[in-house]
Amino acid sequence: MAWPDSAGEGFLHSYCNTIPTPEGGTHEQGLRSALTRSLKAYGELAKNSKAQNIMADDIVGGAGILLSLFLRDPQFQGQTKERLTSNEAARAVDAVLKDHFDHWLAENATASRVLLERIVERMEERLRKKTDKEMERKTGGRRLLLPGKLADCSSSSSPATELFIVEGE
Repeated sequence: MAWPDSAGEGFLHSYCNTIPTPEGGTHEQGLRSALTRSLKAYGELAKNSKAQNIMADDIVGGAGILLSLFLRDPQFQGQTKERLTSNEAARAVDAVLKDHFDHWLAENATASRVLLERIVERMEERLRKKTDKEMERKTGGRRLLLPGKLADCSSSSSPATELFIVEGE
């Protein structure tokens, strides 16, 4: 697992008993859970209140992760074995990874702070995009309701806008 400096989207490749699982499965759920809980706990220790809003996608999104797990009798979905469904996989990955990641965060304070700040930035960007998307949805419907030559203002700067008060239709 690594978080490269490049601003790419990262990747997550997972395997179970050397079988690729491109659709993920329970082992990836365990990984996401462990990373999220560890970073939220570290954010609380670092007194970063924004860390409580972190989601797994904020963490995994910018990381390069290779997950390989060996199980005795793995259960897959379908014959193509593209998704792991063994419940013990989530518990095993979560238990092993969380402990090691907690220790790494505690031992590498500088790198941990940088990582937490970077993930909080990704979280804020995600929330900003969500807000913008909701705003687009709200304003899109309103534009259709304006009569005649009236239209919503497309500029967000005050000097470039005017206010027209119209009575009647």
